[in-house]
Amino acid sequence: MQGNKRGGADERRTRAPTLVDVARVSGVSVSTAGRVLREADYPVDPALAEQVRAAAARLGYVPNMVARSLRGGAAPMVGLVVGDMLDPYYGQIAEAVTQRAESPHGMAAIVCNMQRDPLLELKYCQRMWERRVAGLVLAGGGFDQWTHAGRLSALVGQIVAAGIVVVTLSPRSLDVPMFCVDNEQVGAMMAGHLVEHGHRRIGVITGPAQGEVTQQRLRGVTQVLAGAGVLFQVLHTEYSAQAGAQGVSRMMAENPGLTAFLVGSDTVALGVIDRLKEMGRSVPRDISVVSVGNTPLAGWIEPRLTTVDPGLPACCEAALDYIAARVRGEPAPAAGPFPVTLAERLSVARPPS
Repeated sequence: MQGNKRGGADERRTRAPTLVDVARVSGVSVSTAGRVLREADYPVDPALAEQVRAAAARLGYVPNMVARSLRGGAAPMVGLVVGDMLDPYYGQIAEAVTQRAESPHGMAAIVCNMQRDPLLELKYCQRMWERRVAGLVLAGGGFDQWTHAGRLSALVGQIVAAGIVVVTLSPRSLDVPMFCVDNEQVGAMMAGHLVEHGHRRIGVITGPAQGEVTQQRLRGVTQVLAGAGVLFQVLHTEYSAQAGAQGVSRMMAENPGLTAFLVGSDTVALGVIDRLKEMGRSVPRDISVVSVGNTPLAGWIEPRLTTVDPGLPACCEAALDYIAARVRGEPAPAAGPFPVTLAERLSVARPPS
Protein backbone atom coordinates (compact mmCIF):
# COMPACT_ATOMS: atom_id res chain seq x y z
CA MET A 1 0.00 0.00 0.00
CA GLN A 2 1.47 3.31 -1.00
CA GLY A 3 0.99 6.89 -0.16
CA ASN A 4 -1.18 9.21 1.77
CA LYS A 5 -2.67 7.32 4.69
CA ARG A 6 -4.69 9.32 7.19
CA GLY A 7 -2.46 9.76 10.20
CA GLY A 8 -4.28 8.06 13.05
CA ALA A 9 -7.76 9.12 12.05
CA ASP A 10 -8.05 6.46 9.36
CA GLU A 11 -7.35 3.77 11.95
CA ARG A 12 -10.30 4.80 14.08
CA ARG A 13 -13.77 3.65 13.16
CA THR A 14 -16.16 6.06 14.86
CA ARG A 15 -19.84 5.39 15.42
CA ALA A 16 -21.98 6.96 12.73
CA PRO A 17 -24.41 9.59 14.08
CA THR A 18 -28.00 8.37 14.38
CA LEU A 19 -31.42 9.94 14.28
CA VAL A 20 -31.47 9.72 18.07
CA ASP A 21 -28.33 11.89 18.20
CA VAL A 22 -29.93 14.47 15.93
CA ALA A 23 -33.09 14.57 18.05
CA ARG A 24 -31.07 14.96 21.26
CA VAL A 25 -28.91 17.79 19.91
CA SER A 26 -31.84 19.66 18.37
CA GLY A 27 -34.06 19.19 21.44
CA VAL A 28 -36.96 17.48 19.67
CA SER A 29 -38.46 14.00 19.68
CA VAL A 30 -37.07 11.27 17.45
CA SER A 31 -40.32 11.18 15.50
CA THR A 32 -40.15 14.94 14.85
CA ALA A 33 -36.54 14.71 13.73
CA GLY A 34 -37.43 11.85 11.41
CA ARG A 35 -40.32 13.78 9.85
CA VAL A 36 -38.08 16.76 9.14
CA LEU A 37 -35.24 14.76 7.63
CA ARG A 38 -37.62 12.61 5.57
CA GLU A 39 -39.31 15.80 4.38
CA ALA A 40 -42.64 14.25 5.35
CA ASP A 41 -45.94 16.07 4.81
CA TYR A 42 -46.63 16.09 8.57
CA PRO A 43 -46.45 19.77 9.70
CA VAL A 44 -43.47 20.77 11.86
CA ASP A 45 -42.82 24.23 13.25
CA PRO A 46 -40.33 25.94 10.86
CA ALA A 47 -38.02 26.96 13.71
CA LEU A 48 -37.86 23.40 15.02
CA ALA A 49 -37.31 22.06 11.53
CA GLU A 50 -34.35 24.40 11.10
CA GLN A 51 -32.92 23.23 14.43
CA VAL A 52 -33.12 19.63 13.25
CA ARG A 53 -31.44 20.34 9.91
CA ALA A 54 -28.70 22.35 11.61
CA ALA A 55 -28.06 19.53 14.10
CA ALA A 56 -27.92 16.95 11.31
CA ALA A 57 -25.39 19.05 9.39
CA ARG A 58 -23.27 19.61 12.50
CA LEU A 59 -23.21 15.90 13.36
CA GLY A 60 -22.63 14.76 9.76
CA TYR A 61 -25.85 12.73 9.78
CA VAL A 62 -27.40 11.45 6.54
CA PRO A 63 -30.56 9.31 6.31
CA ASN A 64 -29.82 5.59 6.42
CA MET A 65 -31.57 4.37 3.29
CA VAL A 66 -30.79 0.71 3.92
CA ALA A 67 -31.35 0.50 7.66
CA ARG A 68 -33.94 -2.27 7.35
CA SER A 69 -31.74 -4.46 5.18
CA LEU A 70 -28.80 -3.96 7.51
CA ARG A 71 -30.90 -4.87 10.55
CA GLY A 72 -32.00 -7.96 8.67
CA GLY A 73 -28.41 -9.18 8.39
CA ALA A 74 -27.74 -8.31 4.74
CA ALA A 75 -24.16 -8.67 3.47
CA PRO A 76 -21.94 -5.59 3.89
CA MET A 77 -21.77 -3.44 0.77
CA VAL A 78 -18.81 -1.71 -0.82
CA GLY A 79 -19.14 1.16 -3.28
CA LEU A 80 -16.92 1.66 -6.33
CA VAL A 81 -16.79 4.89 -8.34
CA VAL A 82 -15.02 4.49 -11.70
CA GLY A 83 -14.07 7.08 -14.29
CA ASP A 84 -15.57 5.74 -17.50
CA MET A 85 -17.18 2.31 -17.92
CA LEU A 86 -16.72 2.50 -21.71
CA ASP A 87 -12.95 2.37 -21.19
CA PRO A 88 -11.62 -1.21 -20.75
CA TYR A 89 -9.22 0.11 -18.09
CA TYR A 90 -12.15 0.77 -15.75
CA GLY A 91 -13.86 -2.44 -16.81
CA GLN A 92 -10.83 -4.30 -15.45
CA ILE A 93 -11.15 -2.42 -12.16
CA ALA A 94 -14.87 -3.14 -11.87
CA GLU A 95 -14.35 -6.83 -12.56
CA ALA A 96 -11.51 -7.17 -10.04
CA VAL A 97 -13.31 -5.24 -7.28
CA THR A 98 -16.64 -7.04 -7.66
CA GLN A 99 -14.98 -10.47 -7.78
CA ARG A 100 -12.83 -9.82 -4.70
CA ALA A 101 -15.76 -8.32 -2.79
CA GLU A 102 -17.90 -11.41 -3.37
CA SER A 103 -15.16 -13.99 -2.90
CA PRO A 104 -13.57 -14.36 -0.42
CA HIS A 105 -15.22 -11.54 1.55
CA GLY A 106 -18.95 -12.09 0.93
CA MET A 107 -19.54 -8.40 0.26
CA ALA A 108 -21.86 -6.90 -2.35
CA ALA A 109 -20.33 -4.27 -4.65
CA ILE A 110 -22.20 -1.27 -6.06
CA VAL A 111 -20.49 0.16 -9.16
CA CYS A 112 -21.08 3.81 -10.13
CA ASN A 113 -19.89 5.27 -13.43
CA MET A 114 -18.90 8.93 -13.03
CA GLN A 115 -18.72 9.34 -16.84
CA ARG A 116 -15.68 11.63 -16.59
CA ASP A 117 -17.83 14.13 -14.69
CA PRO A 118 -16.38 15.36 -11.36
CA LEU A 119 -19.82 16.45 -10.16
CA LEU A 120 -21.11 12.91 -10.63
CA GLU A 121 -18.24 11.62 -8.50
CA LEU A 122 -19.37 13.90 -5.68
CA LYS A 123 -22.97 12.80 -6.14
CA TYR A 124 -22.13 9.09 -6.06
CA CYS A 125 -19.89 9.44 -3.01
CA GLN A 126 -22.79 11.11 -1.20
CA ARG A 127 -25.17 8.33 -2.26
CA MET A 128 -22.81 5.61 -1.09
CA TRP A 129 -22.61 7.37 2.28
CA GLU A 130 -26.39 7.51 2.50
CA ARG A 131 -26.58 3.79 1.77
CA ARG A 132 -24.15 3.08 4.60
CA VAL A 133 -21.67 1.11 2.53
CA ALA A 134 -18.94 -0.49 4.62
CA GLY A 135 -16.24 0.70 2.23
CA LEU A 136 -15.81 3.03 -0.72
CA VAL A 137 -13.26 2.59 -3.52
CA LEU A 138 -12.46 5.67 -5.63
CA ALA A 139 -11.12 4.89 -9.10
CA GLY A 140 -11.54 8.21 -10.90
CA GLY A 141 -8.12 7.84 -12.50
CA GLY A 142 -7.37 10.62 -14.96
CA PHE A 143 -10.56 12.50 -14.11
CA ASP A 144 -9.19 13.93 -10.88
CA GLN A 145 -11.11 16.56 -8.97
CA TRP A 146 -9.00 19.59 -9.77
CA THR A 147 -12.22 21.58 -10.32
CA HIS A 148 -13.89 20.45 -7.09
CA ALA A 149 -10.94 19.26 -5.00
CA GLY A 150 -12.02 21.06 -1.84
CA ARG A 151 -15.56 19.70 -1.99
CA LEU A 152 -14.39 16.14 -2.57
CA SER A 153 -11.83 16.31 0.23
CA ALA A 154 -14.42 17.66 2.68
CA LEU A 155 -16.98 15.04 1.66
CA VAL A 156 -14.52 12.17 1.94
CA GLY A 157 -13.49 13.45 5.38
CA GLN A 158 -17.12 13.31 6.50
CA ILE A 159 -17.56 9.82 5.07
CA VAL A 160 -14.46 8.57 6.89
CA ALA A 161 -15.61 10.22 10.13
CA ALA A 162 -18.91 8.35 9.78
CA GLY A 163 -17.00 5.06 9.97
CA ILE A 164 -16.80 4.14 6.28
CA VAL A 165 -13.45 2.83 5.01
CA VAL A 166 -12.40 4.86 1.95
CA VAL A 167 -9.51 3.94 -0.34
CA THR A 168 -8.28 5.13 -3.73
CA LEU A 169 -6.75 3.24 -6.66
CA SER A 170 -4.79 6.22 -7.96
CA PRO A 171 -2.93 9.16 -6.43
CA ARG A 172 -5.45 11.79 -5.38
CA SER A 173 -5.29 14.81 -3.11
CA LEU A 174 -7.11 12.84 -0.43
CA ASP A 175 -5.96 11.70 3.00
CA VAL A 176 -6.94 8.05 2.55
CA PRO A 177 -5.01 4.83 1.83
CA MET A 178 -3.88 4.45 -1.79
CA PHE A 179 -3.43 1.17 -3.67
CA CYS A 180 -1.55 1.60 -6.93
CA VAL A 181 1.77 1.06 -8.66
CA ASP A 182 4.64 3.54 -8.77
CA ASN A 183 3.51 5.69 -11.68
CA GLU A 184 6.94 7.23 -12.20
CA GLN A 185 8.19 3.69 -12.78
CA VAL A 186 5.39 3.19 -15.32
CA GLY A 187 6.53 6.24 -17.27
CA ALA A 188 10.18 5.27 -17.04
CA MET A 189 9.46 1.74 -18.31
CA MET A 190 7.54 3.03 -21.34
CA ALA A 191 10.26 5.52 -22.23
CA GLY A 192 13.06 3.06 -21.58
CA HIS A 193 11.54 0.50 -23.95
CA LEU A 194 11.54 3.00 -26.83
CA VAL A 195 15.07 4.20 -26.03
CA GLU A 196 16.31 0.58 -26.00
CA HIS A 197 14.92 0.17 -29.51
CA GLY A 198 16.90 3.16 -30.74
CA HIS A 199 14.22 5.86 -30.95
CA ARG A 200 15.51 9.42 -30.63
CA ARG A 201 12.51 11.49 -31.77
CA ILE A 202 9.44 10.61 -29.71
CA GLY A 203 5.95 12.04 -29.34
CA VAL A 204 4.33 11.77 -25.91
CA ILE A 205 0.52 11.80 -25.87
CA THR A 206 -0.62 11.73 -22.27
CA GLY A 207 -3.61 12.64 -20.09
CA PRO A 208 -4.84 16.00 -18.77
CA ALA A 209 -1.98 18.05 -17.31
CA GLN A 210 -3.71 18.52 -13.93
CA GLY A 211 -4.01 14.79 -13.22
CA GLU A 212 -1.68 13.44 -10.55
CA VAL A 213 -1.25 10.15 -12.43
CA THR A 214 -0.27 12.09 -15.56
CA GLN A 215 2.21 14.23 -13.65
CA GLN A 216 3.88 11.25 -12.02
CA ARG A 217 4.15 9.21 -15.22
CA LEU A 218 5.44 12.21 -17.12
CA ARG A 219 8.20 12.69 -14.54
CA GLY A 220 9.35 9.13 -15.19
CA VAL A 221 9.16 9.63 -18.96
CA THR A 222 11.04 12.92 -18.87
CA GLN A 223 13.82 11.60 -16.67
CA VAL A 224 14.56 8.70 -19.03
CA LEU A 225 14.21 10.58 -22.32
CA ALA A 226 16.14 13.65 -21.20
CA GLY A 227 18.83 11.43 -19.70
CA ALA A 228 19.21 9.62 -23.04
CA GLY A 229 19.39 12.85 -25.02
CA VAL A 230 16.14 12.11 -26.84
CA LEU A 231 14.18 14.86 -28.54
CA PHE A 232 10.55 14.61 -27.43
CA GLN A 233 7.32 16.56 -27.63
CA VAL A 234 4.47 16.34 -25.09
CA LEU A 235 0.78 16.75 -25.82
CA HIS A 236 -1.93 16.54 -23.15
CA THR A 237 -5.29 15.11 -24.24
CA GLU A 238 -8.37 13.43 -22.84
CA TYR A 239 -8.38 9.65 -22.47
CA SER A 240 -10.27 8.70 -25.62
CA ALA A 241 -9.53 7.15 -29.02
CA GLN A 242 -10.74 10.32 -30.73
CA ALA A 243 -8.30 12.41 -28.69
CA GLY A 244 -5.50 10.03 -29.66
CA ALA A 245 -6.32 10.36 -33.36
CA GLN A 246 -6.46 14.14 -33.17
CA GLY A 247 -3.28 14.27 -31.13
CA VAL A 248 -1.18 12.19 -33.50
CA SER A 249 -2.39 14.22 -36.49
CA ARG A 250 -1.32 17.43 -34.80
CA MET A 251 2.05 16.12 -33.66
CA MET A 252 2.94 14.58 -37.03
CA ALA A 253 2.07 17.86 -38.77
CA GLU A 254 4.33 19.78 -36.39
CA ASN A 255 7.15 17.22 -36.36
CA PRO A 256 6.98 14.69 -39.23
CA GLY A 257 10.30 13.16 -38.16
CA LEU A 258 8.86 11.42 -35.11
CA THR A 259 9.60 7.69 -35.10
CA ALA A 260 7.62 6.60 -32.01
CA PHE A 261 4.71 7.54 -29.80
CA LEU A 262 4.43 6.99 -26.06
CA VAL A 263 0.71 7.00 -25.24
CA GLY A 264 -1.15 7.41 -21.93
CA SER A 265 -3.66 4.55 -22.31
CA ASP A 266 -4.59 1.63 -24.56
CA THR A 267 -7.77 3.42 -25.59
CA VAL A 268 -5.84 6.50 -26.72
CA ALA A 269 -3.37 4.21 -28.50
CA LEU A 270 -6.24 2.73 -30.54
CA GLY A 271 -6.95 6.18 -31.96
CA VAL A 272 -3.24 6.83 -32.55
CA ILE A 273 -2.70 3.61 -34.52
CA ASP A 274 -5.88 3.98 -36.57
CA ARG A 275 -4.95 7.54 -37.59
CA LEU A 276 -1.36 6.54 -38.45
CA LYS A 277 -2.77 3.87 -40.77
CA GLU A 278 -5.04 6.46 -42.39
CA MET A 279 -1.93 8.59 -42.95
CA GLY A 280 -0.23 5.69 -44.73
CA ARG A 281 2.20 4.93 -41.87
CA SER A 282 2.83 1.34 -40.88
CA VAL A 283 3.10 0.34 -37.20
CA PRO A 284 5.77 -0.61 -36.23
CA ARG A 285 7.71 -0.56 -39.52
CA ASP A 286 7.47 3.24 -39.86
CA ILE A 287 6.41 4.35 -36.38
CA SER A 288 6.34 2.50 -33.05
CA VAL A 289 3.69 2.85 -30.35
CA VAL A 290 3.88 1.91 -26.66
CA SER A 291 1.05 2.36 -24.17
CA VAL A 292 -0.06 1.63 -20.61
CA GLY A 293 -2.98 -0.44 -19.31
CA ASN A 294 -2.56 -3.96 -20.69
CA THR A 295 -6.33 -4.13 -21.16
CA PRO A 296 -8.00 -6.69 -23.45
CA LEU A 297 -8.04 -3.94 -26.07
CA ALA A 298 -4.24 -4.26 -26.38
CA GLY A 299 -4.65 -7.75 -27.79
CA TRP A 300 -7.39 -6.74 -30.24
CA ILE A 301 -5.58 -3.80 -31.86
CA GLU A 302 -3.68 -4.59 -35.07
CA PRO A 303 -0.77 -4.83 -34.56
CA ARG A 304 -1.13 -6.12 -31.03
CA LEU A 305 -0.06 -3.39 -28.65
CA THR A 306 3.05 -3.33 -26.49
CA THR A 307 1.85 -1.89 -23.19
CA VAL A 308 2.89 -1.53 -19.56
CA ASP A 309 0.78 -3.53 -17.10
CA PRO A 310 -0.11 -1.37 -14.05
CA GLY A 311 -1.17 -4.38 -11.97
CA LEU A 312 -4.83 -3.40 -11.62
CA PRO A 313 -6.13 -6.78 -10.34
CA ALA A 314 -3.48 -6.95 -7.60
CA CYS A 315 -4.17 -3.35 -6.53
CA CYS A 316 -7.94 -3.94 -6.44
CA GLU A 317 -7.62 -7.18 -4.48
CA ALA A 318 -5.36 -5.53 -1.90
CA ALA A 319 -7.80 -2.63 -1.54
CA LEU A 320 -10.73 -5.00 -0.91
CA ASP A 321 -8.69 -7.07 1.54
CA TYR A 322 -7.88 -3.88 3.43
CA ILE A 323 -11.53 -2.79 3.56
CA ALA A 324 -12.72 -6.23 4.68
CA ALA A 325 -10.13 -6.40 7.47
CA ARG A 326 -11.08 -2.95 8.73
CA VAL A 327 -14.79 -3.81 8.66
CA ARG A 328 -14.11 -6.97 10.70
CA GLY A 329 -11.95 -5.03 13.14
CA GLU A 330 -8.85 -7.00 12.19
CA PRO A 331 -5.32 -5.69 11.53
CA ALA A 332 -5.07 -4.41 7.97
CA PRO A 333 -2.95 -6.73 5.80
CA ALA A 334 0.32 -5.50 4.36
CA ALA A 335 0.09 -4.56 0.69
CA GLY A 336 2.44 -3.43 -2.04
CA PRO A 337 4.65 -2.45 -3.56
CA PHE A 338 2.83 -3.62 -6.66
CA PRO A 339 4.99 -4.83 -9.57
CA VAL A 340 5.07 -2.99 -12.90
CA THR A 341 5.64 -5.22 -15.93
CA LEU A 342 5.90 -4.77 -19.69
CA ALA A 343 3.61 -6.79 -21.95
CA GLU A 344 5.75 -6.82 -25.10
CA ARG A 345 3.82 -7.51 -28.29
CA LEU A 346 4.16 -6.24 -31.88
CA SER A 347 3.81 -2.44 -31.93
CA VAL A 348 7.44 -1.49 -31.20
CA ALA A 349 10.45 -2.00 -33.48
CA ARG A 350 13.66 -0.18 -34.29
CA PRO A 351 13.17 3.02 -36.31
CA PRO A 352 13.63 2.81 -40.07
CA SER A 353 17.18 3.49 -41.16
